Amino acid sequence: MKKILLATLVALSCTSVYAEPTAVLKVTGTLTNASCTPELSNGGIIDYGTINLRDLSATEDNNLGDKTISLTITCPVNTKVAFTTQDDKSASNAGLAPTVNGSAKTDAYYQYGVGLTDGGVKIGDYGLWITGVTVDGASADAIISNNDLTSWAKGVEMRSDGVSNITAAATGTLQPLAFKAATFDMKANLVIEDTTTLAITDDTKLDGQTTFTLGYL
Repeated sequence: MKKILLATLVALSCTSVYAEPTAVLKVTGTLTNASCTPELSNGGIIDYGTINLRDLSATEDNNLGDKTISLTITCPVNTKVAFTTQDDKSASNAGLAPTVNGSAKTDAYYQYGVGLTDGGVKIGDYGLWITGVTVDGASADAIISNNDLTSWAKGVEMRSDGVSNITAAATGTLQPLAFKAATFDMKANLVIEDTTTLAITDDTKLDGQTTFTLGYL
């Protein structure tokens, strides 16, 4: 053990003496002609229809259940691409913990706002998660990387702050796939305030909006 340590110290000493007084910066990247297109089903609308206030609780948060929608990304050639989601109505997030993938989400970055009443009251919020992925006709897994695009983990819960990059991987793996067409099936869960807090006297429309943005890997 002592011999190994001594050899290491000698090697380090020699390296220090004869090291080149330079450093090298490399610039890398890939130019691409790929231009992928995202498209949401149903014109990008999740419609909860007409909600009668008489059917809602006056004292407790009202969970209005799940609705489905899907995102399809198409590319002219096999391309590695991910998407992020950004809540455009985050200022109206009421923090009511929607049920996402079976659990209540209290973190604001899993909640999406749905607008204000005429009196300025935050109406509620919704959560989004992925229920299935199909890539070029085959089932796949959803994987997520928070900002760095180097480490990926299996995941389905969609953050509302634009941090999470979401793409597809072959089932059981964590490597982003290059694809021509991928469909991400999703659900939304909506929760709104109790009617006492809302204090609505006129018809009030929900006003949620989320932007999906593609990024090439």
